[in-house]
Amino acid sequence: MQLSTIDSNRRNGYIDSEDEADVSESRQRGEYPDTNQDHIKSRSRPAFISGYESIVRFLLLPRQAGVVLLLEFLNSFRSFGLRIVIYNYITNEYGITDTQAGKILGIKGVVDIIFGLLGSILVDIMGVRKVSVLALSIAMIGRTLVAFGRNRMSLFFALYFFSPCGDSLLAIGIYRVALKKLTTPLTRPLAFAVSYAAWNLSSALADVVVDKMRNSVSDFELDESYGWLSGVYTPIRQFIVVTWVFVIITFFIAFCFLRDETVIDLDDIDDYDTSSQTCQENRGGADNNDARWMNSVVPHDATPSIPMISRRILKKWFPTQFPSSTDDEFNEQLRNSGLDADATIKLASLPNYKVYKTIYGDDSAVYNVSLDRRFGNLCIWVSKFLKQIVTVLVHQNTWKVLIFGFASFSVAMQWTASEIVLPPFLERRYGESIPIYTIQSINLFGCLIMPPVVGALTTGTEDFQIVMPGLWIMACSPIFIALLPNVFGACVWQLVLTIGEVLWSPRQDSWTASLAPTGMEGLFFAIGSARSILGPLGDVVMGAMNEKYNTNCLDCRDQYGHFCQNLSNSNGTLQCVSIQESCGLFPTALGDDTVPTCPTTCLECPTWEPTDPSAFWYLLTLFSILSPLSVWVFLPFLRGGRDRNDGCYGVFRMSKRRLLGICGAKNDARSSYDHVRAHESFDSEFVVSDDRPGVSTELEFA
Repeated sequence: MQLSTIDSNRRNGYIDSEDEADVSESRQRGEYPDTNQDHIKSRSRPAFISGYESIVRFLLLPRQAGVVLLLEFLNSFRSFGLRIVIYNYITNEYGITDTQAGKILGIKGVVDIIFGLLGSILVDIMGVRKVSVLALSIAMIGRTLVAFGRNRMSLFFALYFFSPCGDSLLAIGIYRVALKKLTTPLTRPLAFAVSYAAWNLSSALADVVVDKMRNSVSDFELDESYGWLSGVYTPIRQFIVVTWVFVIITFFIAFCFLRDETVIDLDDIDDYDTSSQTCQENRGGADNNDARWMNSVVPHDATPSIPMISRRILKKWFPTQFPSSTDDEFNEQLRNSGLDADATIKLASLPNYKVYKTIYGDDSAVYNVSLDRRFGNLCIWVSKFLKQIVTVLVHQNTWKVLIFGFASFSVAMQWTASEIVLPPFLERRYGESIPIYTIQSINLFGCLIMPPVVGALTTGTEDFQIVMPGLWIMACSPIFIALLPNVFGACVWQLVLTIGEVLWSPRQDSWTASLAPTGMEGLFFAIGSARSILGPLGDVVMGAMNEKYNTNCLDCRDQYGHFCQNLSNSNGTLQCVSIQESCGLFPTALGDDTVPTCPTTCLECPTWEPTDPSAFWYLLTLFSILSPLSVWVFLPFLRGGRDRNDGCYGVFRMSKRRLLGICGAKNDARSSYDHVRAHESFDSEFVVSDDRPGVSTELEFA
């Protein structure tokens, strides 16, 4: 058997210790030369892999990736569940006006950003597990105040302090950092698509549950003997109690099962290029002996990963993806085949993942070993950290993510409108019986089913060939509810919005993760999510839009937000009452034979002033179209491959292909993974390593 074949098998984990010893002895006798590093470099990532192979590679990822996806699911339910009801909750149960509600949520958004930035720093210092447990501990206190508090003081204390301290630390993409470390470039698009689907599945279930509770669960009241638990529990408040339970469950799962781990695929050319370049720099140009390469790339504590789904089960599900039923049979097949290296590589194409403990904090590669020993005092540490911020900010990858984030802000406002404008729009105009949140779940169920399919089918396709059409579809979607301002129009809007979203949003997450520098993901994601600083402005604007185009009818609703829709005869006097109390509203009959009616919607409220809701949806459509136009303007820069002297990264160059780029057409035949190579260039600007054997312990800035 040729040595190159044995080397390839050893890297794939298909060679036993006896073969390893034979190779080592043969090399010492001079019978075999060292492995040619150029042969390894020639193994480039395929431009396209089948959907089946994508799925198999994903399912072979470590089980810790499954834990992270489960936490994403639970995190989505507890966070999105509160977000979809909070506007109606504070306006209906606390007597807060639309304008006031917009300002409250806007201020909360500002505080969230501050704590989110703090969380991005903590996740790189403390690690995903510690930050997750800490944040969930604080979030339990905040959610308790929201679920069981009865005055505005407790509400403000929860929204302005405990929620930012807890929920915001989890909202910065902490689990995206973990998922990025637990995936390889080939598995990352599908993994982030599955993460996106898990998030949307949980959010969709939250929508369905809250609507089910609104229509099937009645108010109940606990008397004063229950202490701070006493009071009326409307269906919305009961649902918030459910999210409180989810916070507790999420805390215990994170505390018991979440670990900080990193996965490496020895056959992934991008991982190899980044790691080997770093290793050669650290080792001062050491020889190319393959064993030395293995020891440098793979930390000494790396172990074979336990896959989410065992190979035996995957063999039954995907028989054509596995050369044999067991690894032993496969090893024997390789020994007897006499194939050359290229044929062996093709035969042994399945990944062989290894995992090792991720080092953070005082042992982190980014913040160096032992802060007390290395820096001496906090001031020096802060100086080092600021230098890292500068390092991130001066690189093109950061500005690519920033530009795309701000350019896509206008289309992202549709999500804010879906959460803040759509629920009161439907409830106030069509009554409490309308399944508001089930209509919202059209988007979420679509984002559950479609992203994994799109991710698997478009693996290897250039990112913006998928992103640009998605932006255009989503940007134009509000026109349907503008033309049909009713329940049907809202359903069509959610459907078309979903089609566009599943094309661009998951792909953008994967693109961003691939650009993030290893060891600084939290800081990179925080800087890259700078678009969120405009989020509070969006909340304030949406509250003002509700006040102008979708006004409430407080005179026809009780203090809990119920319509005074029941006709009551008290001592011969007809009056309108809600399910909780009398509203002081007296109906008038239109004629002698007409039975008086009570308002079931704001449209039937005698004191309500009509408004034109279509005007808002037209404005939202026009504003959303700014996003694909803005992204197209900067598209050559976002795709990379040009320098500053080339028409300012190609932005000011115009051609037929440049114009066609408005729909996603490529300017040239560039690789689908150029953004990954750009990421490698980013990593090469500094030496990232730790105190493992053969790896430097210094962080040097270019």
